Amino acid sequence: MNVLFLSAVFLFTTLLMTFDIKSVNAINGNNYPIIFVHGIYGWTKDEIQSQSYWGGSTDIIGDLNSYGYTAMDVSIGTFSSNWDRACELYYYIKGGTVDYGAAHAAKYGHERFGETFPGIYPEWDEVSKIHLVGHNFGGQTIRLLVELLKNGSKEEQDYSKSNGSLEISPLFQGGKDWVLSITTLGTPLNGSTFANYCSTNNRTNLFINLGKFANLYNSNPKFDFNLEQWGLKRGSNESMDHYYFRVQESDFWKSEDNCLGDLTTSGAENFNNSTEIFPDIYYFSYSANDSHKNIFTGHYFTTSNFFTLSSKITGGYTQNNTLPSGDKAWWPNDGAVSVISEQYPFNEPHVTYYGYAQRGIWNVNETIKGWSQDDFVGLGSRRDTTKLHNLYYNIAVILNKLPK
Repeated sequence: MNVLFLSAVFLFTTLLMTFDIKSVNAINGNNYPIIFVHGIYGWTKDEIQSQSYWGGSTDIIGDLNSYGYTAMDVSIGTFSSNWDRACELYYYIKGGTVDYGAAHAAKYGHERFGETFPGIYPEWDEVSKIHLVGHNFGGQTIRLLVELLKNGSKEEQDYSKSNGSLEISPLFQGGKDWVLSITTLGTPLNGSTFANYCSTNNRTNLFINLGKFANLYNSNPKFDFNLEQWGLKRGSNESMDHYYFRVQESDFWKSEDNCLGDLTTSGAENFNNSTEIFPDIYYFSYSANDSHKNIFTGHYFTTSNFFTLSSKITGGYTQNNTLPSGDKAWWPNDGAVSVISEQYPFNEPHVTYYGYAQRGIWNVNETIKGWSQDDFVGLGSRRDTTKLHNLYYNIAVILNKLPK
C-alpha cells in the first residue's frame, strides 16, 4: 500500500513539474479568442519583422498562444477614420471584401470596397464569440465595431432602400451579439488634446510625422498604411520615403474621413453620444501616467524622447477652460493621451476594478505610473519585459475566466 501511495505521489509531482500551469488557466474559462487591435501607426509582425507592435523585441501574441490562449492581431488603416477601421476590422476577422458602406463612400468620396481578407476567425458568430483588446485608437475602433455589430447603421440601411435596395454589408444590419468583452489600453476615450492642437493649428504634418518610424519601415518593404480606398496602395518597388510622402500630401487629409478628427475631444464626444454601453459586455480600461509637473509653469511633461513634444503640448493645453472637468485636469498624461481620457467615457458608468468584473459598466484599472503610451506595447525606451508580460498575461486570465 505504501509503495503504491508513494508511486502515486511521485507521478502526481512529476506531472505538476512538467505541466504548464498557465495552460490550465486557459482551459477553465470561456476560451474565446483574444483579438488585438493596434492604434495609429500600427502593424503586424509580418510587416515589420524586427519589431512586434505587441511587445517590441518580444512577442506577446506568440507567448499568449504558447500559454494555451488563442491570441491574434490585425492590421488595419493606420491613419484611417474610426469608421473605415471598424469596417476593415470586421472583415479582417470574419473574412471577405471590405465594404465601407455605399452611403459612407458616397459621402466622403472614396471607394466603397477595399481589400479582401481570408479571415483570421471565420467561425466568429454569436456562439463563437471573441474578446477585443485595443491600444490607443484601437480602443475606439473596437467600440465602434461592437456598436455596428449590435445596432447596425441606419444611414446605410436607409441609403440602400432609397437606391433600389443596394446590397448591404452584414455589419450594417445589426443584431450580432458576437463580442464578450472590450479592453482599452491608453485609449483616448474622451479624445486627445494633442489632436485638438494639431487640428486647430493646422499641424497635420506634426501629427503624422510621429508615426514615421523610418528606421523600422525602411527595413521592411511589406509595410502599408492600408489606405487602398483612397488610392494610396504602396507600389511593389516604391521606397518607404516616397510612399510616405504620397500619404502625407494626399487629399485624404483634407477630408473629414481620417483619424485626426475622430481623435479630437469634440470628435470623441460626438462618438460617445452616438454609441451606447451594452449590458451583456464587459468593459475594461487601462491608463498610464508618465508626466511630471514643472515647478515653474505648472505644466506636465514626460522625458520620453519620442513623446517629449506631444507631452508638453498635452501637459499644458488650454481651451479657455472649456474642456470637461477643466483644462488642468487634462494635463497629466502618458506622453500622448491624458489620463482622464483613458479611464472611461464621461457619459458612461464606471467602477474601480478590484478583481470582480461587472457587465455593462467600465471596470477601471489603477493608473500605471511611469509608463508612456508606447510602454503599453513594449516599444518604449524602458522595455520592462517582465512588467509587460505580466500585464498581458493578467488580461488574458481575466478575460478567459469571464462567464459566457
